[in-house]
Amino acid sequence: MGTQLRLADTYYRLSDEEKKRGESTSIMNQREIVESYCRSRGIIIVREFVDDGFSGGNFDRPGFQAMLRHLSTGQANTVVTKDLSRLGREYSYMGRLQDFIFPAYDVRFIAINDDVDSAKGENDFAVFKNVFNDYYAKDTSKKIRAVVKMRGEAGEHLASNPPYGYIKDPHDKKKWIVDEEAAKVVRRIFDLCIAGKGPMQIAKILTAEKVLTVTAYHAKQKGWTMPDNLYGWNKKSIAGILERREYTGCTVNFKTYTKSLKFKKRMENPKENQRVFEDTQPAIIERGQWERVQTLRANKRRPTKTGKTSIFSSLVYCADCGAKLYYYTCNTYKDESQDHFVCSNYKSNTGSCQIHYIREVTLYRRVLECIQGTLTYVRLFRDDFTQEMLAQDEVSRKAELTQKRKALYGAQKRMEDLDKIIQRLYEDSVLGKLSDLRFQKLSAQYETEQEEIQRLAASLEREIENESGQIADVGRFLQLADRYSDLQELDAATVNELIEKIVIHSPERIGGKKHVTIEVYFTYVGKIRIHLPNRNCRQRQKNRRDFKIPIPAEISDTANPRTADFTVKSVAAIFTAM
Repeated sequence: MGTQLRLADTYYRLSDEEKKRGESTSIMNQREIVESYCRSRGIIIVREFVDDGFSGGNFDRPGFQAMLRHLSTGQANTVVTKDLSRLGREYSYMGRLQDFIFPAYDVRFIAINDDVDSAKGENDFAVFKNVFNDYYAKDTSKKIRAVVKMRGEAGEHLASNPPYGYIKDPHDKKKWIVDEEAAKVVRRIFDLCIAGKGPMQIAKILTAEKVLTVTAYHAKQKGWTMPDNLYGWNKKSIAGILERREYTGCTVNFKTYTKSLKFKKRMENPKENQRVFEDTQPAIIERGQWERVQTLRANKRRPTKTGKTSIFSSLVYCADCGAKLYYYTCNTYKDESQDHFVCSNYKSNTGSCQIHYIREVTLYRRVLECIQGTLTYVRLFRDDFTQEMLAQDEVSRKAELTQKRKALYGAQKRMEDLDKIIQRLYEDSVLGKLSDLRFQKLSAQYETEQEEIQRLAASLEREIENESGQIADVGRFLQLADRYSDLQELDAATVNELIEKIVIHSPERIGGKKHVTIEVYFTYVGKIRIHLPNRNCRQRQKNRRDFKIPIPAEISDTANPRTADFTVKSVAAIFTAM
């Protein structure tokens, strides 16, 4: 190769960390050293390849991969770089490059500062240099991870850029503030989801309305080159926005992780290992609305074979087996009077559950009447309702809190027991009562169980700590009651905002007619139970006694179907049974 015309590809790399620190080992400095070396030795530079802001442990770099493709064409027979670390810091792959890949292409490799030249034969020092570079990359990665973990545990934003809808505070780069123009689009996306639209449907709506995509919007704001497709929203982008908890005003750290330095694929971190910090930036989406959207997306409405959908689909459940009621339609009837819901575990008396059946038109009428009556009562007796619901919430939360504390105590007790078991195993192993193989297998099993219990305990502790914030849900329901003060009809948006679920009981025969009891669980407050308090205020009692709204004919077996009006005591019975 000594008399052969030397045609070289040159390679330069600057890591992201070096770029941030502004180190002198810049692309420009590398280029000056390499070009000077080539000129002095008569090496002709064919092409140069650059990776600016890429780790040396990652060989999936665009510039590096482009260089390998160029070498495979035979247009260059030499690779020149400043030193071995510029080419990479992973010793096993560097060994493959030098021992197999470059020789296969008949390519001479030169690393100037490390005095590596494959034309001179093997350089034993290069092996140690590659190992050292690999160690340096791992050590640097470990230090970076430690810093990131410390920042994440302190509640700092780990994302380089805020999500769509936020921008960095010009006075404090660590803080996010609302970008109102983009925030309007985010709110519209959530409103459309509440209205029953899926990600694909929302994407089509925004595309038709010529709303700039996230990429196009950021390019416009920062003065970058605009993408070709300005308005082409896709369902993946919409789904990503709908899933981002940060829109509620919190910071979520450690959502993903990598298993090791060399395995770069981001893995989803279990929720118990994530850290959530509330109220770190202004909220764009109210927390209750965000949670409602997650529930709706987890229970997607799918059209029937006839192409129909119901506003109640995914919300109707069986009172006995807990399964969903499926929506069935028929094209043989001119109207929709026979469209109905039936328990998914009921199959013509061959299933595991009894029949739970209700026509959609009946369900629509009764749910509308229930909502109207409930909201009317809430508006008229707002203070009484608030006190009653807070009292119920307090009882419920105390019971739930007791259960969680009991579970936490059980987890902690099991942790102590496992420590003792592992200690005994170790002693048996030392005394020769247990083989090394058996010890390793058993101890690994118990240690895995310990790790799972630790995660569970940490999750329970966080839930117990955050339990006090749930009391504000009554206020959110009152806001909904005010918004729908004059509700005359139901649509998907209304149902999704007001109703958490509807429970259908098995029909009962009363007075020769079938009666079906339904329970309506409202968002934020669940099933409303109204109890008559013992009050001294006569006027308030009189107002409550005079409160009258129509009773649905078949609303409940606890109510008298022939009664047209009912008192507060009747209200209590109906709301309890609904």
